[in-house]
Amino acid sequence: MKTTGNFFTKLLLVFMCVVYIIAGLPATELVTHAAAVTPTSGNIYYIKNKNSGMYLTVENDSASNGANVIQATGTGSLGQRWIPELCSDGTYRLHPATDLTGGISLDVANGSTEDGTNIQIWENNGCTAQQFGLVKSSDGYSITTEVTGQESCLDVLDFSAESGANVIQWTNNESDNQIWFFEEAQWPDASEPDNESDSDNVPSSEDSSDSTPKEAVFAVTKGETPTGGNIYYIKNKNSGMYLTVENDSASNGANVIQATGTGSLGQRWIPELCSDGTYRLHPATDMTGGISLDVAYGSADNGANIQIWENNGYSAQQFGFVKSGDGYAITTKVTNQESCLDVERKSTQSGANVLQYTNRGADNQIWYFEVAQWPGSNPDTSDTIVSCDTTYAMQRIQFMSTYNNKLITAPEGKGTVSLNSTSSTFNQWVLMNDGSGKYMIVNAKTGYVLAPADNNAASGAAIVATGKTGATAQYWKMDAVNTDCNGSGLSYRISNCANTNLSIIVNNEKLVLGTYSGASAHMFYINSYGAEGFAGKCYNMNKNMKASITGGLFGATVTVSDFDSLSKYCAGATPYTIVINGNISKSNLTKIFVGSNKTIIGSFTANTLNNIHFRCTGNTGNVIFKNITFQHDADKNANDDIQMYISSGNNFWLDHCSFMGHSALTSSDVDKHLYVGLKADYVSVTGCVFMNHKYGLILGYPEEDGVGTYDGYPRMTICNNYFHGVLTRAPGLMRYGYFHAYNNYIYDFNLGYTPYTGANIYSENNYFAAGSHTGAVVDDKGVGGFTDVGSVLSYDISSLKTGATSFRPSNNYSYNVRNAADAKTWCSKYAGVTNGSIHYAID
Repeated sequence: MKTTGNFFTKLLLVFMCVVYIIAGLPATELVTHAAAVTPTSGNIYYIKNKNSGMYLTVENDSASNGANVIQATGTGSLGQRWIPELCSDGTYRLHPATDLTGGISLDVANGSTEDGTNIQIWENNGCTAQQFGLVKSSDGYSITTEVTGQESCLDVLDFSAESGANVIQWTNNESDNQIWFFEEAQWPDASEPDNESDSDNVPSSEDSSDSTPKEAVFAVTKGETPTGGNIYYIKNKNSGMYLTVENDSASNGANVIQATGTGSLGQRWIPELCSDGTYRLHPATDMTGGISLDVAYGSADNGANIQIWENNGYSAQQFGFVKSGDGYAITTKVTNQESCLDVERKSTQSGANVLQYTNRGADNQIWYFEVAQWPGSNPDTSDTIVSCDTTYAMQRIQFMSTYNNKLITAPEGKGTVSLNSTSSTFNQWVLMNDGSGKYMIVNAKTGYVLAPADNNAASGAAIVATGKTGATAQYWKMDAVNTDCNGSGLSYRISNCANTNLSIIVNNEKLVLGTYSGASAHMFYINSYGAEGFAGKCYNMNKNMKASITGGLFGATVTVSDFDSLSKYCAGATPYTIVINGNISKSNLTKIFVGSNKTIIGSFTANTLNNIHFRCTGNTGNVIFKNITFQHDADKNANDDIQMYISSGNNFWLDHCSFMGHSALTSSDVDKHLYVGLKADYVSVTGCVFMNHKYGLILGYPEEDGVGTYDGYPRMTICNNYFHGVLTRAPGLMRYGYFHAYNNYIYDFNLGYTPYTGANIYSENNYFAAGSHTGAVVDDKGVGGFTDVGSVLSYDISSLKTGATSFRPSNNYSYNVRNAADAKTWCSKYAGVTNGSIHYAID
């Protein structure tokens, strides 16, 4: 027994020595690399300094008040694991895992704002010293301090690269010792990954800023819950190999195998949720989503091969994600979820076949979903800008936060977008419609597209402008989430097509992807650029908001060059942008009845409509007419011969159109350029030219017996237009409604305004020049209300019988005016149809 005891004593001593030696080894020899990720509230992370590769650590793994915070070599201890908690103002508390009650937080000592203040932990006290910003900086994050108004951040003292160096507060200058990477950690007591070929998710002090997998080095996201529209690697529990389309093929019948992780397109899969709760799995080898994982021949037999095939709607392409062990079984609908994806013969070899087999919960039937990067996700892989169509003026929009009324604004090149109060071409965007309700949002100035950082639709990802890659994350859906005073969409949720659970939100004045909650910081107005006045975003007389006109923004773009095609696409409520690329003429007066949700725009080369008259008379509204030349023969001059006739609906915008009239004026002419009446409402006429006509505009129900029925209709803005040789009713005869006319140039005329029953006219900074005619500014009949300020007048209006109006358009919308002389210059130069880029008065 003594001999035996000596043997075990010696064996125990040897074992203890081995343990001691191993324990003394540097952590970098014991652990492997984990990838940097975007931090989100409620997850657990290691936080690594860029400069040193060391980890943010509570000294001695303490949970006591005042315990110091340092950087230290990665060991995976509790003092190196941190749990962000999102606060209501968008800042975060950072709780150390040394106290999993969440009762302890990272803390700026004494709440000081001074450079050099120590960083510690302290029990929660609700003070700003325990609130921090996680601000994207370079390829990591600055952890900014709320106590300094986010001006300072966590800093490793003296740029030290040594374990044990102190962490302090210092003015943020984005130096490497102030930049931190967040790496996913395991929750205490959670089971560790059991695959030797993978990371144990314990940090090392190697550089981890590159999160793209290479050669089987993957960020372990064991147990990740798969969701539709995200992109994943799918790893087998038994082998540690990845579900792979052989040879990265996109062809029908291409085999599916397991293979060593390389990060290739054939190893990335995009689940698409079906209406019955099953999923299609699309390989990234075909980013159109037209190819799916498929059970060969729809067989229900054990051993049926797994392949890819073009979408066919059959159950052979539908799968369930069923929790199994610590991962998922991918069950097959063709077997009523009884069978699942199985690695043949439990092989651990790269290249082993994947087939269908009865689900037994075996390790070779269990799969882990790991978040992958979208193809082309590296922000430096693409400088490709989107080439917008230059044959016509594409509709530009601005996204305005309902939270602070600031505009989503692109940088001068690629990079993080921001919110800005000042309008510029950097916050003007065009939509590229993929035909299925998904839109690429392209900056009108730079041509770069709106996307989450690295095209990775992860919660917390910064919103950037970047080169086009075609990644799904570069497409967006826009859904109205509430309505305006007329029942039209007012504010919108902008969700990412790669993960429709995430939307653009404002978080701490930054634009990021986050979960939509209906808060004002999560919604945006979509405003058509250039739409001034009542057709734009405005308020009615009761201070209820009305949305901006959008026209055919959300529909397809079609090009027409003949009457039948133009008439066809103008009808109905389907949204269209209709580009007129041809001069279309009829010998007789011919009417086109316009439905709703249309943008009708002339190309820069051919845009003339002769004897063709638009009628917006029923089931109409939200229509834009732009850059169209209207002509008609002189004999088309009867009372109803009006080339633009609007008598119903809300939201109309006539912009940069030219109404040419005819030079042979006769006493029998009673036709007009434009009529807006009955209950048509919210109309803007901007940047147009009206020429050579006896009568110009007739506005408001066209008789004097409409009191009580048509009071307040229409609300109209008439601005930046050039009236040349329109003898009467320029700017117009006006009844019943509210009319704001500013910065117009009226030349060579007899009568300008004709106020009639119920009219409320506010005239502002217009330029009236009589030319060879009388030039009477107001046809003074003593009815209605009229006020003018700032106009250059061709006729004295100081003793009008017509009374003043109390209407002030500044109560309805914001606007800027030029002085009258500058307005004359602008209208002479820029109003009317153009054969190049359109100049808006607000540019």
